[in-house]
Amino acid sequence: MLLSIIIPAYNCADTLETAVSSAVLFKDAEIIIVDDGSTGNTPEIIKMLTEKYPSVNSVKQKNAGPASARNTGIDIAKGEYVMFIDSDDTFADNAYPVISANLDADILIFGFKQCFFGRAEDKIYSLSSPFTVDEYYSNNLLNQVWNKAYKREFLNKNSIRFKDYRYGEDRIFNAEALNCNPNVKAIPDVLYNYNIDKSVSLISGYIPEKFDACKIISFYFSTLCENKATADFMFLKNVLSCMTVLFADNCKLTSKEKKEEIKRIITDADVKNALCEKQSGKANEIIRRIIISGNVTANYWFSFAVAFCQKHFLPLFLKFRK
Repeated sequence: MLLSIIIPAYNCADTLETAVSSAVLFKDAEIIIVDDGSTGNTPEIIKMLTEKYPSVNSVKQKNAGPASARNTGIDIAKGEYVMFIDSDDTFADNAYPVISANLDADILIFGFKQCFFGRAEDKIYSLSSPFTVDEYYSNNLLNQVWNKAYKREFLNKNSIRFKDYRYGEDRIFNAEALNCNPNVKAIPDVLYNYNIDKSVSLISGYIPEKFDACKIISFYFSTLCENKATADFMFLKNVLSCMTVLFADNCKLTSKEKKEEIKRIITDADVKNALCEKQSGKANEIIRRIIISGNVTANYWFSFAVAFCQKHFLPLFLKFRK
């Protein structure tokens, strides 16, 4: 068997069938749905899909998060290569022939499309240049696991599994894999559709541990990137994200508590060290100067403004975001 495609599933009855329908187009593959303690109609949908498609099987576990669900899938996979798809995304129609023709490395990387369903113009992430950590990381192609295929033997030989984080576990997984000196092949083909739910803000939900996870991610990639400026640039984006999510709908912190968290972030020694040098690009330099100023009020209102633009002026925000 060539491929094992793993789908973590948690309360995704409305989208799971579409995701599976795109995965079953892979001919020489098994599709493993890991039910992460779903309630509602999801278990019934999973049962229906396993009966409908011979290549689909499932396993159920107590709710433990997507990292645990993916690890469960890896542990039971039988394919030569392992791939992932989220339950609300899809593969491109031509994904199977292109991917199967390029499986001659430890890790295969391909492009993806970020789909906004009319709220903004879809955005393509793809590079035709040879693989380097710096270029692919700074162009947002190493943040995910679903735009890649991993040789299962390589993962098992190096004991590479997802860490139990609620944020950034994909990037840490990729960093640990890259740290094991894999043979990496990158192709420009756009083979995955990353769907942004039309009813959900682009701002990710507030996660209290996000900043600490971002520091771990920065540490990993600072050792992998040849150019310190690349790691600093990506950390700058993460730091700003950690402050803008304070204004997500699910964040119940008071204004005082938000300012205290912002102060903790901008006075952190790792932040000061990473952002001490000038950034390329006027917008990035402005952001760096605001963060490095140490001014809590300025950072508070700047983060609020960024979050507001993300939520209410998405096309304009995306035009200026790298």
